[in-house]
Amino acid sequence: MMMREKFSPQALRLWNKVPVWAQEELLSNVYCGKCKAMTTIVEFNGQVNGGDLVLTGVGKTCGSEVARVIESE
Repeated sequence: MMMREKFSPQALRLWNKVPVWAQEELLSNVYCGKCKAMTTIVEFNGQVNGGDLVLTGVGKTCGSEVARVIESE
């Protein structure tokens, strides 16, 4: 994780439970509505919403806002 990313304490606990290889897969497979294609999320923040981890940031390709929801168990 890069230093620019910010997580709430609860979100960080959930994120740290995800294996590193899976974190990389999740970050590099985010849909961008502007590009209509998959991209990598960068400069993202993590919060918990309804028990699920939600990453919000920008797409590496065009800089549009993107989000990734990682459902809890």
